[in-house]
Amino acid sequence: MRNKIAPTWTCMIWGYATYNHGKEAINLFHQMLELGLEPNAKTFTALLSGCKNSCLLDKGWKYFNMMKKDYCLVPMMEHYSCMVDLLGRAGYLDEAWDLIQTMPSLNLKPDGSIWGPLLSSCRTHNELELGKIAAANLFELEPYNSVNYVMLMDLHSMSNRWADVDRLRDMAFDRRVKINAGGWSWIQIGCKVHHFFNEDDPPPPPYHHHPDLGEIYFELYQLISEMKRAGYVPDINCVCQNIDDSEKEKVLLSHPEKLAITYGLMKTRNSGSPIRVMQKTRMCSDCHRLAKFISSVRNREILVKVGSQFHHFRQGNCSCNDCW
Repeated sequence: MRNKIAPTWTCMIWGYATYNHGKEAINLFHQMLELGLEPNAKTFTALLSGCKNSCLLDKGWKYFNMMKKDYCLVPMMEHYSCMVDLLGRAGYLDEAWDLIQTMPSLNLKPDGSIWGPLLSSCRTHNELELGKIAAANLFELEPYNSVNYVMLMDLHSMSNRWADVDRLRDMAFDRRVKINAGGWSWIQIGCKVHHFFNEDDPPPPPYHHHPDLGEIYFELYQLISEMKRAGYVPDINCVCQNIDDSEKEKVLLSHPEKLAITYGLMKTRNSGSPIRVMQKTRMCSDCHRLAKFISSVRNREILVKVGSQFHHFRQGNCSCNDCW
């Protein structure tokens, strides 16, 4: 392009941010400044998203303060959302809470884009009390969003508070909210798309459970055994059911992303091409851990797209730096 204007640079920064290339997004931002172009609020949203997705905490604070001090830009909801998410992912939950308290109450009242990332981070770092505050706000703002119920149920189950788990399940039932912890995944092999669902949940019409499910589970059992020999330990905290540990491991096997990745391994065994999976709900820590082991032991690249975020597993690492 002959004339690279500010929106052009912003789009490129967004691209790097989406694929967890935070450092590249920052380099591009500084190239933009060297050309004398002035960033706007959207540019800083893209830049902070890059910092968030790559867990670059110090850089995130730097650019959040820069937009106010150097460019007289007033942070909006999306900027605060990025910072709360970044702080929460990095484990600085108290700082995330303090930042929420500093939001100007006259024109910026925290919404789901603020409380949602905070609740997710509380789930990741097992912070129940703050998670309950975030969930209470989300239940008012988004009373029919099942994800919020599932995350708080996970938090209670991690502390063995099964009565609270049952209470939340009853609350969701009374509000006619369908609790579906497993979600669903899909993968394209050749010209055909294959869908996978949690075994305990009936697939929505017109879908059905995969016809090769028995063969996939047989392959998955072998895969799990291989990964355990390499050091993989199932994260049973991902199961919010009051059952024994061996049963929890069986529940983990039915997660749709595991089934999709296993099917991808089966069908691309000879080609060695990257495995690309689309995931409807947030990837649990156990599936994330297993995908890292598979990428290392089997020497395969795995890409999992969850909403607007990508996880690129390669040689035992993920592009999110285990911060999601």
